Amino acid sequence: MEKYVKAGVAAVVVAAIAIVGLMFSAGSGKEEKTAEIKELNLDEDNEKKKADIPIDFEELWAVNSDVFAYIEIPGTRVSYPVLQSADGSVDYLNTTLEKTEGLPGSIYTENINSRDFRENNTVIYGHDMNDGSMFGTLHDYDDEDFFKEHTEINIYLPDEAIRYHVYAAVVFDDRYIPKSYNFDTLSERVRFIDDLKNFGEQPAYFNEEFAPTDRDSMITLSTCIGDQPSNRWLIIGVRYDEES
Repeated sequence: MEKYVKAGVAAVVVAAIAIVGLMFSAGSGKEEKTAEIKELNLDEDNEKKKADIPIDFEELWAVNSDVFAYIEIPGTRVSYPVLQSADGSVDYLNTTLEKTEGLPGSIYTENINSRDFRENNTVIYGHDMNDGSMFGTLHDYDDEDFFKEHTEINIYLPDEAIRYHVYAAVVFDDRYIPKSYNFDTLSERVRFIDDLKNFGEQPAYFNEEFAPTDRDSMITLSTCIGDQPSNRWLIIGVRYDEES
């Protein structure tokens, strides 16, 4: 009897091991399939991101590695790479994408701003060219009807598409905005908007539907005004695709 009990126990143990082995095998198969699905989904996500970014950054980087973004304003001729000299050694106001000195320069930010557009106000500069290139067609916003009808600005990063509503188009003075206001504080952000509204030069248009809240980041597009060397023409965009 003891022999059969031992044999029975042994059989049960063997059977249990076999069942566990089958379960483990089945489980491993599921985990492998899950991992495959996750990998496929990741690939799909990457492809979707690429589809959302219509800019060939690799091609632009082959020309100039200081390209970090691209700006496009539907309804204008503004469709350009945005550059930034990380160490400040290149003056892109007077240096082209191809690194040639002189006009028309480039569309650019200074390294006082980060490259991720997460700051409260990123200032983007460009020349007001007579032929309408660079930031020349920003002056189309001189017309109130144009201002009301063209309300979007697109910024593309290599892995992100950012949308802005056009909040304001104003004549302002030539103060150095990044150092004139501490945009990390709500009071200074409010002061900036108040100064834009109270400056007094015309034209000055505001769309309060797109007024920035204390949580919205902004971009300020700055260009010259041909017959007003002490003034600047500013377009203020308010980001509207950030998580609430």
